Amino acid sequence: MKNKSKIRNPKSEIVVVGAGPAGASLAIRLVREGFRVRLIEREKFPRHKLCGEFISPECLRHFGDLGVLDEMLAVGGDRIAETVFYEPGGRSVSVASQWFGGEARSALSISRSEMDLRLLERARALGVEVLEETQVVDLLTDKGEVCGVRVRNGLGEITEISADLTVDATGRSRVLTKIAGRKEVQGKSKIQNPKSKIQNPLVGFKAHLKNVRLEAGVCEIYFFPGGYGGLSYIEDGLANHCFLIEAETVRRFGGDAGKIVENVVSLNKRAALTLKDAEPVFDWLAVSIDGFGRRDLTPLPNLLTVGDAAAFIDPFTGSGMLMALESAEILSRIVAENRFSPEKIEEIYKLRHSDKFQKRLRICALLRRLASAPGLTRWGISALSLSRTAREMLARATRNSFSTGESKR
Repeated sequence: MKNKSKIRNPKSEIVVVGAGPAGASLAIRLVREGFRVRLIEREKFPRHKLCGEFISPECLRHFGDLGVLDEMLAVGGDRIAETVFYEPGGRSVSVASQWFGGEARSALSISRSEMDLRLLERARALGVEVLEETQVVDLLTDKGEVCGVRVRNGLGEITEISADLTVDATGRSRVLTKIAGRKEVQGKSKIQNPKSKIQNPLVGFKAHLKNVRLEAGVCEIYFFPGGYGGLSYIEDGLANHCFLIEAETVRRFGGDAGKIVENVVSLNKRAALTLKDAEPVFDWLAVSIDGFGRRDLTPLPNLLTVGDAAAFIDPFTGSGMLMALESAEILSRIVAENRFSPEKIEEIYKLRHSDKFQKRLRICALLRRLASAPGLTRWGISALSLSRTAREMLARATRNSFSTGESKR
């Protein structure tokens, strides 16, 4: 009989909340390291999710590592060879998918409903305990540290689930992070949280469309007053259209996505052509966007964030899915490496996350400013069209941090 380790408090039970690409891939990696993992998801899969549904070439390596590459390719999505950016007047610049890096020479476009379902099925097959239609209603704490979650299932039953480590993978909604924020201010002050006054500046819309006038193998990005959107084929001959637009414009049109497409998105000449006969096959999804950049990686002791909950990058870069998978890989390695010294996990995660993503996020912030001004957008597209080298360098800059620190670990 082997002697039990005398090292204090090894991490053995982990709760991951949110079964999108970050949460599911993290659960897969952790269960393969021998941890007991519970994956909690509010919805029932498959389900639609607001997303650009662009899977950059580097993601395919992650799918291979996770054991789902063949399943993803079998969905029948479009293989994207290039992304073409259009300024409102119709001038364009093209970026080849192979410039992004990775062994694959093309990106992949499949629906989130299909992709997320396959990751979830893989997690369940490997032994992850999956709880669908289960909502986290509170965090369990002990002496200021998170020690689990309180959940409500589809029958309304309340259950407490203990955990040595809890991870918020709920995406832009950051459900656990917001609960943690409320716990921090309880009993400390009656002063209103100033963040509550911040108005969401952007709203995202998404639908699958039929009858679009789009060439296969191409993702198109359209800039228009107050926002931008993307269009690419997914499976079954449908195309995914996802766009971000200023909240004030949304209010002006009463939140009617169809009217916004007709009156604002179609001010882009190329978008007007490709979307002329398009029809949505389900009701438009909409969500408020409260900003971009890095979030709080450790909202409370023993609570970590991953994926969009940790950092939300601009969708026009096409690297959101990649960051979700990369951040999950980074966190899983840190947890595995420090299972017998868990007090190191949070600090190491902060360092490696910054090393991997901080420069990338800064570059994308600069590009966002360029994209938000129509005059600068026209100038930028014209300038980039003159230099393939500049376009290739910029494409890689939205993915690579230029730091070799992470690759050596």
